[in-house]
Amino acid sequence: MPPPAPAAASLVARFPRERTWLLPALDAVQRAEGSVSPEALAALAAHLRVPASEVWGVATHYPEIRLAPPGRRLVRVCAGVSCRVAGGAELLRACEARLGVRAGGTTPDGAVTLEALDCAFACGVAPVVEVGHRRAGRVTPADLERLLGAPAAHGARDAAPPAASTPPPAVAARGPLARFEALRAEAAGRRRGLTLAVGLGSCGEAVGARETLEALRAEAARRGLDAAVVAAGCDGMCWAAPVVQALGDGPPARAWTVPAARVPAFVEHVVSGAPYPRPDGAADFLAGQRRVLLERCGTSDPADVADAIRGGAYAALAQALDAGAPERVLAEVRGSGLQGRGGAYFQAAVKWAACRAAPGAPKYVVVNGEEGEPGIFKDRHLMEGDPHALLEGMLLAAFAVGAARAVVYVHGEADLAAARVATALAGARAWGLLGERILGSDFSLEVELRRGLGGFVLGEETALLESIEGRRAMPRTRPPFPVEAGLWGRPTVVQNVETLCAVPRIVGRGGAWFATLGRGHGTKLFGLSGHVRRPGVVEVEAGATLRTLLEALGGGSPTGRPIRAALVGGPSGSLVHPRSFEEPLVPRGPVSPGTGGVVALDAGASVRDVVRTLLAFNARESCGKCTPCREGTARLAAMLDGPVDAAGARALAEVVQVASLCGLGQAAPFAVLSGLAEFPEELTR
Repeated sequence: MPPPAPAAASLVARFPRERTWLLPALDAVQRAEGSVSPEALAALAAHLRVPASEVWGVATHYPEIRLAPPGRRLVRVCAGVSCRVAGGAELLRACEARLGVRAGGTTPDGAVTLEALDCAFACGVAPVVEVGHRRAGRVTPADLERLLGAPAAHGARDAAPPAASTPPPAVAARGPLARFEALRAEAAGRRRGLTLAVGLGSCGEAVGARETLEALRAEAARRGLDAAVVAAGCDGMCWAAPVVQALGDGPPARAWTVPAARVPAFVEHVVSGAPYPRPDGAADFLAGQRRVLLERCGTSDPADVADAIRGGAYAALAQALDAGAPERVLAEVRGSGLQGRGGAYFQAAVKWAACRAAPGAPKYVVVNGEEGEPGIFKDRHLMEGDPHALLEGMLLAAFAVGAARAVVYVHGEADLAAARVATALAGARAWGLLGERILGSDFSLEVELRRGLGGFVLGEETALLESIEGRRAMPRTRPPFPVEAGLWGRPTVVQNVETLCAVPRIVGRGGAWFATLGRGHGTKLFGLSGHVRRPGVVEVEAGATLRTLLEALGGGSPTGRPIRAALVGGPSGSLVHPRSFEEPLVPRGPVSPGTGGVVALDAGASVRDVVRTLLAFNARESCGKCTPCREGTARLAAMLDGPVDAAGARALAEVVQVASLCGLGQAAPFAVLSGLAEFPEELTR
């Protein structure tokens, strides 16, 4: 390996000389230079005191790390199922023709690198094309010339998080609840009048929400409108984005579709009541939901901790700290029946109790915000729209299990979500809700934000722990389980974002209340995409049916062709036939909700193409540790090149499922198995 380059050496020198900082340092180098050169790898090995061969092994393991520089402009076309069925494959071919280069290549002059992207995670505005890290949604072939010919622009990767809200004055009150009431009074004193909240989430940003925000601020200033214009998260109405909500002390918030060009007309509506239409179907979309976790998304300013407190954030934490009884928090979570929302649906209270009882310190809470499954985008939605709910859930979990440290791990390309979480962390610290002696109690928690660099396998909790420690993301053999020996061998609870966002509501309103929802399973978030009129994020009580999701909330097929199948659960999910659309979506039921992704497929969609896409992704994303997963997923994918031998495919799938170490391999064959069971005529001929 060549000697370290001076620039690379200075870039990595700011990191502590410990292996755990290997991924953050790789990420920093790539963001600064566009790729990671051999010189940078040498600098990392020297500074972190990790063998050069192991640095190379880590760098080649994570799919988002580039070891060769791309062209001066990077163009990526989403090839996930949601985008494919919306025309993404045609867009990729059009880009190849326009640029004169195949996907995966760079033009001879080095100007453009063209790639297929596994998922842009803006499925509600599919199809998506990304140019220079800036995403555009609902792209048509007619848009490509404009997108590819536009001057280079910086996207969210280069955007700094907004400044946190101003800290409150010193609080002299004693006791956590008294201190919190003083904070709540301070937050109430900062209440704004009229607020115009622009839904600036990943989907909204891809269809012009940032331009709407800027135009709305300019127009409000020009008209002298006494209103705060804030960048909120998305309220789930991705199909109507860019969305603006008017919030005040009057009637409940209402949402409107407001592209930048329509801002003057919208402001006139706000000022004088002039007519301005609401999005078609908005009432039906919202009326069919039970919003618990989503209640503040789209209406709360994620950059303002005072706004979060006014909306109810941190009240449950203050009450728990004031009572001083972690067992009560654990009891409420146990009484709620809360199950992990990462797909396995393991009882959260069982995991927490085991960690609390395990010897060893410090104990950790790890928030898994990686969400690397194509077609799944609800966790990003929560982090972008209500990051304080996530932080409060994390704090309550840490208090319950006796943890002193926490790590929030966010997908490497979820820049908006990471920026919102970083701002929320800074705001919570400034208001005494994080750090040493929180709200004057004996409870302290130090939190670190980490970024991933790709890898579907990071959904498996032990692979995630390996990644944080600076290693290849490969599952560990169990036992011991993470609650006994997790991060750096210490007792660790790993939970995903949706799970933790439910905890403040459970502790605040009572576990018994949550257990009355959804046949004892609470509520569940779903990302709707594909062939539905109203794609977006919805929250319903567990036990809702696909018929409800696709028709009552999603509005049915927009193409005039009937929906012939639904992909439920992403690459680890299954294809569901319409005959099962009335089955309740409950864990371990005939139709499992999985991780919460639902892609509708109309009669024009190819089941073979969908299954091939999913299997190819699983084969690429296999960490390689298990031979059945590494080899079996690739062989299953190859079977789809012709008529599938059903018996041979089922036999191979059984080997992959039974012999794989982690959930990625165990669930990888679901797509082909469900395709053979429900649509055999499409795969076997």
